[in-house]
Amino acid sequence: MMSDLETGMFDVVLVYRLDRLTRSVLDLYKLLAQFDQFDVKFKSATEIYDTTTATGRLFITLVAALAQWERENLAERVKMGMLKKANLGEWLGGTTPFGYEQENGKFLIIDDEAKIVKMIFQMARTKGMDSIARQLNQMGYRTRKGSEWAGYTVQYIAKNPIYIGKFRFNDERHQLRKPLSEQQLFDTDIENIINEKEFWDLQAILEKRSENKGRGMTGGYYFTSLLRCGKCGSPMQGTVYKFKNPVRSVKYYRCSHKTKGRTCPMPNIQEDRLSDEFLRNFPKLVTGWIKTNSIKESSSEEANADFSKELKNVQRQMEKYKMMFINDLIDIEELNGKMHLLRDREKALKESMNSESASSKESWSVDELESLIEKFPQIWAMSTDEERKVLLSEIFTEIIIDADEKAKVSPGNPKPFWIESAK
Repeated sequence: MMSDLETGMFDVVLVYRLDRLTRSVLDLYKLLAQFDQFDVKFKSATEIYDTTTATGRLFITLVAALAQWERENLAERVKMGMLKKANLGEWLGGTTPFGYEQENGKFLIIDDEAKIVKMIFQMARTKGMDSIARQLNQMGYRTRKGSEWAGYTVQYIAKNPIYIGKFRFNDERHQLRKPLSEQQLFDTDIENIINEKEFWDLQAILEKRSENKGRGMTGGYYFTSLLRCGKCGSPMQGTVYKFKNPVRSVKYYRCSHKTKGRTCPMPNIQEDRLSDEFLRNFPKLVTGWIKTNSIKESSSEEANADFSKELKNVQRQMEKYKMMFINDLIDIEELNGKMHLLRDREKALKESMNSESASSKESWSVDELESLIEKFPQIWAMSTDEERKVLLSEIFTEIIIDADEKAKVSPGNPKPFWIESAK
């Protein structure tokens, strides 16, 4: 309409009521100014306005202000109502999530769909969302509507807290872009499809993958996202060379600094050679953690016990205030005020406990480390590329390699390299 207005296609804008055009005073002023600029009149079928006089403009502004107030007031009431329902663990409406059906207000698990949800959570640890969608389609699985899977559909499931019995409700739309752990989640009595630890482990993986641009965490190169160049500190990226005689493909790792048009003396390292060197050095890389972790072990257990005790106390208080609200002992504003403070404390405690758990890469128990050193070669030999990627990411956060770039190269005698350090 505004484009046609500028070309002089019509002389009058006619609305049934002013609030059918806009409920924003600022927008109204802008529209009326544009109407005047192009000599277009404004009329309402059910209201009388004379925008050519100061009184008429005042009147129309007052009507628009009331419409804006009504809209904002309604939005606040709806938001308060939604927050109340969320606090009580009630369904906020919308399409029933994949994996469930509703019967008399109760969520029931659909076994066939739940099976697909579990597959998605399992595959998402090592595969990208588009890759999972392709695999589901190749296996003949379809969405509830019978259409093919897409990456964004898979991602919605992988990040949906409904599968651990929680609703998500955010006051503002931009909060949806935050990590799930920073959004408002509310407990419900819906039966879990996914184990809570498995769910949050995946969220941590997806968050890390997002920070690392994704591809290094899901590609077919199991050292990417961990491997760093000992010359310049840049990440090492996986690549493949295809040889014609004999026909074969060989995986290599190269410094990402070179792929950006810059120079780095680090040579390309063949994946098979890197794996052999890694296995030879694995006991030495891990043994150094044993002494450190024997000291950390007892203090970590004590800290987690304290956190767990306080968390249970906070959750009991939350249930108490919910019951007080249900029994009309407190109003919705007091409930929200109390729940806001308790939820912040609950979130802080969970983050502290997750932080203790996440530090397991640096604080494995002494027994676990000794067992790992003994059994790792057999585990590595039996694992696929994807399983090796997961295994490495569970143990290490960084592996630094270096090489002798001045060494002479001859057929069957590539440049020597070594593992500098690992975290």
